[in-house]
Amino acid sequence: MAKSIKDHLQDIFDDLGAGDQRKFKSKLCDRKTEPRVRRAAVEKVEDSIDLANLMVTTFTENGAVPVTIEILQAIGCNEPAQELINNTGQSAPSVPSAAPHVPSPAPGPSAPSTEHFIDRNRAKLISRVNNVDGILDELLQMKIITDENYETIHAENTSQKKMRKLLMGPIKSAGTRGKDVLYKALKDVEPCLTEELESQ
Repeated sequence: MAKSIKDHLQDIFDDLGAGDQRKFKSKLCDRKTEPRVRRAAVEKVEDSIDLANLMVTTFTENGAVPVTIEILQAIGCNEPAQELINNTGQSAPSVPSAAPHVPSPAPGPSAPSTEHFIDRNRAKLISRVNNVDGILDELLQMKIITDENYETIHAENTSQKKMRKLLMGPIKSAGTRGKDVLYKALKDVEPCLTEELESQ
């Protein structure tokens, strides 16, 4: 049976050893980006299984790997970080190679502005995207959202609520890779809107 994300995380945490696990948990508590992990939750972690569960529960399966890699690299554990990249095909949010199948169009995610296209147009996307279900289908296929994310967002009764929940939840957790894939989905599903926003 293929290993789950949680299994891969547990393997990495097992290999870290007590000292590096302690550094990892300390850096996890210090992390400022949402969603943040409460120190009380980290203090309850007793072993690698608990730590893997905490990561997946907090960041979802899609978001846990990039965050884990980010922290591993920050504490100098580059070999475990590379192993996790190799085993899952994911990378830290700031590394463009995390989404080799998604070209970086310009203007778009790689526009001269340091702000990502998705962040730059958040309010307009929430108010103007109509075919949210079509976007959810693409994000599910690319494994940016889970079946549970899909059902939760799909259950909202307006496009605005769906987009807001999508942007503030799974996309935020997935980092740059999630935004890149969402951008590609928008170009496919809402081409006119995307083109208009690019030109502004």
